[in-house]
Amino acid sequence: MTIHNELDSHQASAEALRDTLNSYRVIDLSRELIQGIPTFPTHPKFFLLPFPAMSDPAEFNQLIMSDHSGTHVDVPAHFVPEHDGDRRVYTHEIPVDGLMGRAVKLSFGPYEATSYNIGLDEITEWEAQNVAIEADDIVLIDTKWEHRWSLVPEGFDYLRGWPGLTGEAAKYLREKGVKAVGIDCISIDPGDKSGSDLRAHYELLPHGVLVVENLCNLAEVPTVSYFMALPLRLTGGTGSPLRAISLVPETGDVR
Repeated sequence: MTIHNELDSHQASAEALRDTLNSYRVIDLSRELIQGIPTFPTHPKFFLLPFPAMSDPAEFNQLIMSDHSGTHVDVPAHFVPEHDGDRRVYTHEIPVDGLMGRAVKLSFGPYEATSYNIGLDEITEWEAQNVAIEADDIVLIDTKWEHRWSLVPEGFDYLRGWPGLTGEAAKYLREKGVKAVGIDCISIDPGDKSGSDLRAHYELLPHGVLVVENLCNLAEVPTVSYFMALPLRLTGGTGSPLRAISLVPETGDVR
């Protein structure tokens, strides 16, 4: 192939991709990062601080935050304590396409603040009535909890009794071979779990299944969509804030 023909081929491919993407609507699934957002009680808080410099006309800020601030991904190092183990994968080691692929949205709830445990039977019943979860899928759990999100102190309501997956349900999704599991809550585990009882985290992360938390706008996402999110390339990170999106055909209906 000549250089001219190769350029024509690349241009045609880029234009075809552009035209395809232009036929899709982009749904933003990410929370705004602003001081006062809800955070897991033991996690560092988010601060954006103006940082003027002498004789510099540019404006910039200093960020103080957790690698689990806002809409974020948990990577295996978050729940693999062995520092020299092969399973202790850090944020900078996650493949760039680790959070890209077909997404299946499971809808449950709404729930009261009772730390509802979403079990295996509910997952399999949802599949029987909708679509089967497949290997390399990204599973999005819509619990209709996201409306409780607001800045603290009102936002403390988001941190009381949220729903989440049982260990059995998380294990089922892992054994299905999914790439990631996301939820519209502060944690993939329900609010009544802590320590060694955080079984959803322990069933997923040490086995390489990523966890995404604090998603929003899931009501706009259809049952099947294309999900994309890119973490920061944080060396030694146990997670990262995300700009997560769903791509949905312009003519697609939300079911």
